[in-house]
Formats: sequence, structure tokens, C-alpha cells
Amino acid sequence: MSSAAILAVLLTPALGFRAGRAPTAAPHRAALAPRLAPRPAAATTDYAERIDADRVVLRRAAETKQEESDTVVDALLGLEQACKERQRADATSGDAVAASLTGAWRLVFTTGTVTRQKKTGARVNYFPVKAVQTFDLEASRITNGVFLGDWAAVRFFGPMEFDAGNRKLTFDFTRIELFGGALGFDLGQGGAAEIGAATGLGSENNVKLAESGKKPFFNWIDCD
Repeated sequence: MSSAAILAVLLTPALGFRAGRAPTAAPHRAALAPRLAPRPAAATTDYAERIDADRVVLRRAAETKQEESDTVVDALLGLEQACKERQRADATSGDAVAASLTGAWRLVFTTGTVTRQKKTGARVNYFPVKAVQTFDLEASRITNGVFLGDWAAVRFFGPMEFDAGNRKLTFDFTRIELFGGALGFDLGQGGAAEIGAATGLGSENNVKLAESGKKPFFNWIDCD
């Protein structure tokens, strides 16, 4: 990871989501929070209060797409810090993430890694198209797709595993379907990672993982 500098084990770019139970619905939910830079600890020890405050900022950013980059990143960092405090105080907090995770999540904004920020000069990028990921913990399945309205232009499918203890989601995409499912084919090892890195739907680090025979993964900080 080194240059990625995302969480302790997060290898995909941080994503801001709105979620629903289907790609057509997107009520507010939560965000994956990146470790982009350290932030001094807040004076208060009330992590629950700080989690709620940062969620308000991130929900507003997801709704309006007008929040300033620094405000969004600061809220993400604050959320990460407060959720780590919550995890230390309550080791079962990952179970709450698992209980809320199943459903359809819409990508609203990305922060990327520190390296990518330096390349692009932007800390937050609001995603211009409808991109939706679905997670099904019971079936251990994940999808990731780009939609034109409700029509799936491209979708990836594959298995996933979620470890509630450390909120780690490991996944792999083994199939791609195009044009609403009219065309589809199975993917070889690393195929999905290369496509994801080229399109911005995935991290360049996933290509390196695939080359070393490992699966991509990320840690959920919060799921609301």
C-alpha cells in the first residue's frame, strides 16, 4: 500500500455512497473513510456525537454534491477516527456494519489516494455517472455497475467475504455483463482489476494484488 495510505488495509479508493435496496433507490447511508492525513484528536471523548456530526456533513455532500473538498475530507477523517474509538470501546460494532451492509449502494464521490490527489490536484471528485455496488452477505455476492438511468451499461459480478470483526470485505469479480446483460463473459484472473483501474471503478492497487495472486479488499469504517 505505502503510497496508497488508505486505512490500515484499505486498497480501493475511498467511496462516498448513497444506498437503497435496489439500484433505482438511493436514500442516504454512509461512507468509506480514508486515511489521507492525520488529524488531531478532538477535545471531546464523545465519539458517538462526533460520528453523528460527520455523518451530517457526508450525507449533505451526497445529496447536494456542493460541499467543499476540504470539508468532505475532514469529515471522512473525523469519521474514521471516531469509529476507531467506537471499535475500541465496543468490539461488536462491526456487527452493526454487517447488519446494514446488504443492499445497493450508489457511488457519489471519491477521494482516491494521496498519490492520485497529487496527480489530479483534487481531493474530492463527485462521480458524474450512476455507479452502483450491491452487497449480499447471505449469498456472499458482490456486483459493481454503471447505469444509464435504470439500464445497466456494464456490470461486474463475483464472490465476496465479510469479516465483521475487523470490518474487512474481500472480493473478486469473475464475470462481466454489457448492454443490460445482452452480452457477458467470464473474466480471467486480474481481468476485472485491469478494467476497473482503467475506468476509475477500481483501484490501481487491485492490479498489483491480482498479479501477486491476492484478492482486493477494503475495510468499512461506518455503514449508516
